[in-house]
Amino acid sequence: MNTHWDVIVIGAGMSGLGAGIRLAMAGRKVLLLEKHYSVGGLNGFYVRDKILYDVGLHAMTNFVPAGSRGHPLTKLCRQLRIPYEAFKLEQQRQSRIQFPNIALTFNNHFPFLVENIRQHFPKQINGFLKLDAAVESTPDTALDGSDFISAREQLRSYLNDQLLTEMLLLPLLYYGSAHTNDLDWRQFAILYKAIYKEGFARPKFGVRTICRLLVDRYRTCGGVLKLKTAVRSILLNGSRAVGVELASGETLYATQLLSSVGYRETQALCGKAVEGEPSRLSFAETITTYEATPEACGWDDTITFFNTSERVTYEPTEELIDLRSGVICIPENYGDRASDGSSSASVPAPTVSNKLQQNPTDPSSTPSQSTTQRLTLRTTHLAGYDAWKKLSPEAYREQKKACLNASRACAFNILRGQSPQTVLAEDMFTPLTVERFTGHINGAIYGSTKKFRDGRIGYENLFLCGTDQGFLGIVGALLSGISMANYHCLKG
Repeated sequence: MNTHWDVIVIGAGMSGLGAGIRLAMAGRKVLLLEKHYSVGGLNGFYVRDKILYDVGLHAMTNFVPAGSRGHPLTKLCRQLRIPYEAFKLEQQRQSRIQFPNIALTFNNHFPFLVENIRQHFPKQINGFLKLDAAVESTPDTALDGSDFISAREQLRSYLNDQLLTEMLLLPLLYYGSAHTNDLDWRQFAILYKAIYKEGFARPKFGVRTICRLLVDRYRTCGGVLKLKTAVRSILLNGSRAVGVELASGETLYATQLLSSVGYRETQALCGKAVEGEPSRLSFAETITTYEATPEACGWDDTITFFNTSERVTYEPTEELIDLRSGVICIPENYGDRASDGSSSASVPAPTVSNKLQQNPTDPSSTPSQSTTQRLTLRTTHLAGYDAWKKLSPEAYREQKKACLNASRACAFNILRGQSPQTVLAEDMFTPLTVERFTGHINGAIYGSTKKFRDGRIGYENLFLCGTDQGFLGIVGALLSGISMANYHCLKG
């Protein structure tokens, strides 16, 4: 391997891949380092029992139709020169925010949500439209300013119905907040636009479609990707980063470095401690594959965000999982229904090709198809890192099974309909899984409560991209990498 690079990018998640492609396109000699055996970070995939599992991806937010101008999705296509059609996106059918005795539904057409709010909260509609105008005027992607502005406080100036406020906040908290029971107003604006104004979609074959596109594009542009290559430390000379030491002991040098692994995690690689308690907001997720269809179960919604009381409790828990709220996703409920009433997104369901069985970590592999009808149930809840951490290995395995069953029972109660019976495969991820595969301290998916929107963390040539830079979701993470590469490495 070459020992000196123009730019070394640490972490091959979405932001790292976005930065790497942009730099390689510009002719930079760029090296992308990933400590695990596959790319994607929080949004990866793996194979078990000949079934492909997506990790992280419930939805690709920011959906807009091809040709839409001035939107994040089409911006990243232009910046990376990837055709829009290559993502093979299928839209959500309809999603739901479910509270006791009331639900708001939304899809990829904002007026549908407006009419839902008008129906259920007629006295709030004028305030909601003023809120919408305020969101549209917020410079949410500006790279300056990092002081926290409470979204809850802002909402109170437009809405005087607490229940509507809680319902609007729930999906945004679960999809991007590192703060307890609140989120920064600019983060709120980003997520509000991404979820309510634009919408949800999913690549036809899941997140591996995106991983394959990005890796192929990166390598075509001349970028070098090294998997199973962990960084032990970032080498400093005063306020400058001069390179990295790998876990293997090898030393590599670079003119500039970008890190996508998080603020605290990057400072730790520099040998520096960060004051204050790290975020303790983490999640558990279950995935179950059934021999069934959404239609047979009467499950029509793509994603259900639920809360079992009228006030959201989005905070660290001492329990293994917190079933008072969560997210339920049926991936097969993307795409149009075929003429026979089946889903084009779910029939046939993906298995694996011979190539992928031989190398299941290869994102360029394409899954084959099976004629078996399959339904995937995915659930997400807040989870207690400390509670999982103190378990013995045997107790950990037992509690994973128990929590998986409890989460599914909770989902069946929320979704109602006819519960499927035949389980083909199942798995569960805990905060310890997140910590292991992302390096995020405490398994905190959304990283630090403080974001560094310009990517600067105190070094002349080392910058953040990704979660702790502040852009959110798959599209946001890609744009974070692109923005930091443009701003710090390609500017001028």
